[in-house]
Amino acid sequence: MTCTATDANGNVGVERFTVLVRGLRDVGGTVPATLSLTLGSAPSFGAFVPGLAKHYTASTTATVISTAGSASLSVSGPARLTNGAFTLPQPLGVSITPAAWSAPVSNGTSAIAFTQDIGANDALRTGTYSATLTFTLSTTEP
Repeated sequence: MTCTATDANGNVGVERFTVLVRGLRDVGGTVPATLSLTLGSAPSFGAFVPGLAKHYTASTTATVISTAGSASLSVSGPARLTNGAFTLPQPLGVSITPAAWSAPVSNGTSAIAFTQDIGANDALRTGTYSATLTFTLSTTEP
């Protein structure tokens, strides 16, 4: 091994020496089983306009950490937005991209897109329409 040193006056010294290592041990670490899902902010379609046929869109993100051999992200459904006893006639659309990983992933980001169709003749009730969705990150290869 060669060691080069420079002092405060700019003098350079080079020395060669041998390093002998005895009793070398393996160094390692472990990774705990991890499946972690963090959802972004709650999406909003904004205001629905009565009497106007429109395709509404909203989005959020999911951040995934998985130490498994593979993982998949799914959502419960189909769901319909409700406002008290009133339910929209068209189902809520949800798509996740990507929704699966074939290897471990750290801080992988998925785009989650929501769609809601409102027909020109769909009756809308004053108030807030919402639905509770369950997102599941799972694996079959721990």
